[in-house]
Amino acid sequence: MAIKTASTAELRFNGLAIAKVRDVTLNINRDALDTTGIGQSDRTYEKGIRSSTGSGTLMYDSANTATRSVMNEILSDSSNAPSVTLVIDGSTSLGTFSGEVVLTQVGVNVSVGDLVTVPISFNFSGKPDGEF
Repeated sequence: MAIKTASTAELRFNGLAIAKVRDVTLNINRDALDTTGIGQSDRTYEKGIRSSTGSGTLMYDSANTATRSVMNEILSDSSNAPSVTLVIDGSTSLGTFSGEVVLTQVGVNVSVGDLVTVPISFNFSGKPDGEF
């Protein structure tokens, strides 16, 4: 098994690769439903609802259509859900996750002597496609 580096990863928005991504995070969580009854001395659980969220930091590149699309999506009133795809390793289909998302946060960070960055956050609508 090969250890992966960020050089094999890619983030796509509506199928277009985002040119410069500093970091990206994917979190998949599942609620634990407590099924412990009266008289039991140990807790028991069942699987509950799953939620998947993501966040990342883009480096602002006005020439990159995907970067501008992400930034403008937060201003859109369209009911069409955009898609996000995270590719951990472009040489295999394993480690690729995609799905429709709701963009929940877009910002712009400007600092003297530093790159202009764009922090983003999103929630997947339903279960993302893919596997580790």
